Amino acid sequence: MMKSFTRLLAILLVMTATQVSAQENYIVTRIKGKVVNYKTGTSLQAGDILQPEDKVTFDTFDSYVISINQNMGRYMIKLHEPPAPENLQLTAVVKDIAIPTKRRSLMAERYKPEQSEVNDLREYFGEERFSVIGDDVEIPIDPASVKIDDNHFLVFYYRVNNNPVSKKIGYDQNTVKIEKDKLLSTSAGVISTDEIPAVSVYLYEPSTRTSDKITSFDLVFVNPDELTKEFQTILPILRKQNMDNNAIKKYLIEYFYDFYGATDSRSIKNFVDKLVDASK
Repeated sequence: MMKSFTRLLAILLVMTATQVSAQENYIVTRIKGKVVNYKTGTSLQAGDILQPEDKVTFDTFDSYVISINQNMGRYMIKLHEPPAPENLQLTAVVKDIAIPTKRRSLMAERYKPEQSEVNDLREYFGEERFSVIGDDVEIPIDPASVKIDDNHFLVFYYRVNNNPVSKKIGYDQNTVKIEKDKLLSTSAGVISTDEIPAVSVYLYEPSTRTSDKITSFDLVFVNPDELTKEFQTILPILRKQNMDNNAIKKYLIEYFYDFYGATDSRSIKNFVDKLVDASK
């Protein structure tokens, strides 16, 4: 009797350990820069699985890995601090640098796909990171909140090669349009990345030469093809959880807000709706 109980207890302990181990695995969904599995020497790709005890080597301090685990938790795997000067190899154990996301409230605050017009630009853009899916986005603004015309328009101020740049944002009636090509190409030079750090937004009145600052943020243009591949890596995992389409859409939108920051609500909703509804 005691032997049977001991054997059953051993089996249960093994099963529990196996389940915990499986839950702690990290499924890679996106990589910034180059990150190498230290043991195998191969570069990580979307869909790869990392164990908690695995070591990874980053090509730069700014490189990172985005991942999810079997419990659908979302993690950024990134070095926390620059290495000491005598340690040039950027290597760390996965479990020591996997940081869970804690930004779901961002979606709750700014995800408003039912909103036909924006009545608060500071709330719409936020003050940290704003992402545009694709090369442009149109923003219909409530004229009762901000009137856009020849004497009241938005100006984006930022720096390129340490030189100040001011860009008037185009508009049609009270809808403004943020366009990637126009913002990346400037008299101070061309921005070679899809990100413009420290963009300040002003409402400018040329007749009086006055301006009111609305907010500032890092502006990012997200490649829709790359985002599709990223979401397609996640979709099969969510399907295995027996999540319905509505739950999957919510998860993907939360994921976007966690790792890409605020965005236009209708843009992300339309993007996710189309992708999930077309998937099997």
